[in-house]
Amino acid sequence: MGKKFILFLTFASFSILQAQTIEEKIAAKTCECLQKSSNITNDVFRDCLTKPIGELVLTDKDPKVRESINTVEGIQTMILRAKELVSKKCPDLVPALIENKEDIYYGKSKNKSAQNFYKIGQDFMDQKNFKSAIESFQLAIKEDPNFVLALDDMGVSYRQLDDYDNAIKYYKKSLEIYPEGHFALMNIGVAYTFKSDYKTAISYYQKLIEYHPDNAEGYFGAGKNYFILKDDEKALDNMFMAHRIYTNSKSDYAKDSEQFIGAIYHKMKSENKEDLFKKIAEKNNVQIN
Repeated sequence: MGKKFILFLTFASFSILQAQTIEEKIAAKTCECLQKSSNITNDVFRDCLTKPIGELVLTDKDPKVRESINTVEGIQTMILRAKELVSKKCPDLVPALIENKEDIYYGKSKNKSAQNFYKIGQDFMDQKNFKSAIESFQLAIKEDPNFVLALDDMGVSYRQLDDYDNAIKYYKKSLEIYPEGHFALMNIGVAYTFKSDYKTAISYYQKLIEYHPDNAEGYFGAGKNYFILKDDEKALDNMFMAHRIYTNSKSDYAKDSEQFIGAIYHKMKSENKEDLFKKIAEKNNVQIN
C-alpha cells in the first residue's frame, strides 16, 4: 500500500506547461494564413498549419527546437500543440472536423435489409450473444459489402469470442473501405496485442496517430506495446502524449495513462535511468513536482 500511495503523490501533480514559443509562432502564422482565405476547407487549414513549420523551426535560435523535427514523433507533437493553439487563437477560422468521411462511412447503410440485420446484430451484442450477432452481421454484409459499421462490429464480436484471426480479418476488410477508420485501427491494434504480435500492433497504432493525431488511443496503444517490447523511451514518449490529450479533454482515462507512466518510472528508476525519465518528461513539456 505504501508504494502505491507514494506513486500517487508523485504523479498526481503532473501539469502540462504552456506551449513553447515556437508553437505560438506557428499558430499566429496559421491564423494569418487562414484570414486570407475565402473558403477554409480541411485541406486549406492543413496547408496553413504546416507551411510555416519548416521556416520557423529552422530559423529558431534554440537548438532543441530545431532537433524536435528530426523525428516523426517530434513533428506530430508540434503540429498537435500548434493545432490546439490555433483553435484557441482564431476558433472562427477552424473548419469543422472532417465532416464527410466519418458521416459517410460510420453512417447507416442505405440498404434497408442490411440496416435491419445490423440492428438485430447490435441487439445480440447487447445481450452478449456474440455468435448470433456474427450471423446477423454476416447477413448485413451480404446485403451491403461496404457496410463499415457491420464489418467493425463483426470484428468486435469475434474478438469477444477470442477469435483474433477472424477479428483481424474483418477489421482489415473495414480498412480496405475506410483506411482512416479510427475504430478499426484501434481495435486491430488490440487484436494483434492479444496475439502477442506487438510490432504489428504498433504499426496500426502509428497509422491511427498519423490519421488522427488528436486521438489519445493511438499513443496509448503504441506506448503499451513499446513497453512490452522494453523500449521504455518510445513507450514514455507515447504515454506522455496520451496523458496530455486525456488531461486536456478531461477524460477519465487520464488515470490509466498516469498509472502507466508510473509503471515506466519505477522500471526506469530500478535500472538507474531516472535522469533519462526526467529528460524525456522535459522534452514533452511535462513538469513533475
